[in-house]
Amino acid sequence: MVVVRSRDPADLPRCVEALIDVHKSDDYPHRWPHDPADWLTPENMAAAWVAEHENRIVGHVVIVDKAGALWVSRLFVRPGHRGSLVGDALLRQARIGGASMLDVIERSGKAIELYERTGWTLVDRRPAEWIMSDGRRPVERIYRADSHSTEHNSTGPTLR
Repeated sequence: MVVVRSRDPADLPRCVEALIDVHKSDDYPHRWPHDPADWLTPENMAAAWVAEHENRIVGHVVIVDKAGALWVSRLFVRPGHRGSLVGDALLRQARIGGASMLDVIERSGKAIELYERTGWTLVDRRPAEWIMSDGRRPVERIYRADSHSTEHNSTGPTLR
């Protein structure tokens, strides 16, 4: 069983291990951070959760405060646990925590499918404020949680 719980500072090394798996598989984050644990703990972080299965971190999400709105950030699921509703559970927890916005680059098709399936509505498309490692500026899709997204009802990982 997968359990979603608040992230503890002692979880960070295992979160970095999970992030390494995701980076190797999906090139996320697109620029590998100098200090991955620090990257997982942004200055404007309001809360963080992990998804854990058999004492292994299989997913992660942070919510950050951007100009008074809470945004989903640093969301990832280890490749071997995709399709098992871990992403749904993490997004649900972020919504319970107050997140109402998120952004994703257009080339992230599977993430876009997850967001749209779980009740997020596309509200804008714009060039990102950052450059990818290949020098290109990606297009970001901006999503807002619809009013029913915390009620997204599916059988999935246990929330704690």
